[in-house]
Order: sequence, then structure tokens, then C-alpha cells
Amino acid sequence: MKLYHQIQELLTDWNIGKTLHDPNLFIYKIEDYFGNEPLSVEPYRQDFFELTFGTGHDVDCRVGTSTFKPIYDSISFTSPYQISSWRVNTFNPDSLGYMIFFKPQLLGSTLDKIDFYKQYSYFNLHTSPVLFLDQAQRDIVVQLMRTLLQEYNDTQQEGYQMILASYLTILLEKVKGFFEKSTTLRAFTSRAEEIAFQFENILKEQAHYSLKIADYASQLHISPSYLTESVKKVTGKTPITVAQEYLVLKAKGILSQTNKPIAVIANELGFHEASNFNKYFKKNTGFTPGTYRKTP
Repeated sequence: MKLYHQIQELLTDWNIGKTLHDPNLFIYKIEDYFGNEPLSVEPYRQDFFELTFGTGHDVDCRVGTSTFKPIYDSISFTSPYQISSWRVNTFNPDSLGYMIFFKPQLLGSTLDKIDFYKQYSYFNLHTSPVLFLDQAQRDIVVQLMRTLLQEYNDTQQEGYQMILASYLTILLEKVKGFFEKSTTLRAFTSRAEEIAFQFENILKEQAHYSLKIADYASQLHISPSYLTESVKKVTGKTPITVAQEYLVLKAKGILSQTNKPIAVIANELGFHEASNFNKYFKKNTGFTPGTYRKTP
């Protein structure tokens, strides 16, 4: 399975003949590049985010363990390293779709990845929600994506990158509002998917070495065994493994953004001894905390 580190590499494999104006962003209208012919994209992963709006498409989409068809107005979210695949069956005459690939660096943000996940909770490492939109929400999303595409193609304007970052931020914030206000439109296909999503949201805030699976299960008002069963079913990983990934992500953020001593960071993350933190971090990253901090 191919892992794309650069957006341009993915576009080349998809036969989208465009050269990126900015390596951290690409947006396109789906109908401009994919016709009404059967087409399959084999499972792939990428080291960047994907935001897709679609309506009127008879397309079988799969992100992680979630499957859906964007026949009705919907927006889907794919995070780095999630496995995706899709197959185009037919497009309706009135179909419309936009796909955005981006890296948070475009936003000029000082947020590390875990802060980005906190800011935009519809992006999770494993679970993949799909949001169905009402007419008003659809109109807002389409207008913003259409405008972002126009601005993306106007490469000669002054403040080009700032304009792109501004429109993308507005779009992300608008979707965030839709997502947080909606409880009935979230396309969780099962109770297990909903639990896994909630579990990841808790980890963004509370990833801590001393916390046990029973602690997280208690917050979700379910048994540890049910949490384990649900998370394993949705992510293919145990809750402990997912929690470890978020703990490492949190550690990386603190190391890269602060000058706190390693011993202080270890204590904040729940390690009683800095040496234990050093071993844990190296086991999961291949680097000691000190070496990681010095790495560009």
C-alpha cells in the first residue's frame, strides 16, 4: 500500500496534471478530472489531511472502516495515515464535488498536530466521521470551496498564501460549527464507531501514562471490555495502542514547542521517572526525547 508524503506525488499517480502552486495545498473540482467512467483507486495512505465535499456521486468510498456514498450532500474528513480507497460507478448530471489536500503548515500555525486535532475534532487519527449537510450548510461549503479554488488559481495576486490560508481557515471553522452543533447528522455507522470517536476525543485532552483503559471507559459510561471491543472493531488496534499513539503525539508537541526539562515533561505525562519516559519515547519513535528535540 502506497504512502504519499507529498501532495504532488499523489496527483501524479492520479493523472491529475497540475503542478502545485504551494506544496501544502491543492484543491480541485472532481468533475474537472474524473469523467463518468468506472474508476477505482486502490487503498492508499497520505501524510496530509483531506477534506472532500460531494453530492450526486455514485461512488463507493472507504476511509478506515467507514464506508459511504456521497449521493446526498456530505463532507468527509481523512487524517494522515488513515487508509482510503474509492470506486467511481457513475456521476449524476447534477453531481458536484470538491477535494482539498492540505498540510497545517499552510495556516502558518504554531499548533502541533495534537492541537490541530483538538481544534478540529472531526479529524481523528483512526475514526472517520462523515457529515451530511442541510441546504444552508451545503450552500456555505460550496461557496467557500468555489472561492478557495478561484483564489488558488489566481497565483499572481499579492498575499497569495495568506489569502489561501484565510479561506481554508474559514472553511475549517464553518465545518467545525456544523459538526459540533449536529448530533443527528453525523454518519456513525455503528455504536462502536461512535465510541471509538469519543474515545479519541478524550485522548486528545487526557492522554496520560498513568491512566488505564478502565479510566477512559468510566468517562464514557461503558465497561472496559466494551470499549476494547469497540475500538478494536473500528481501528483494528487496541485502546492501549491508540492511547500510546496520542501520548507520543502529545510528547512530541511539548518537546518541539517548549524548553521544559525532560524530567518535567515526563512528570506531566504521568511517568514517575524520566528514564522510563526516555525508554518509552525511544521505543515508539526511535529517538530519545533529547535527540527528537534537536531534530529539525
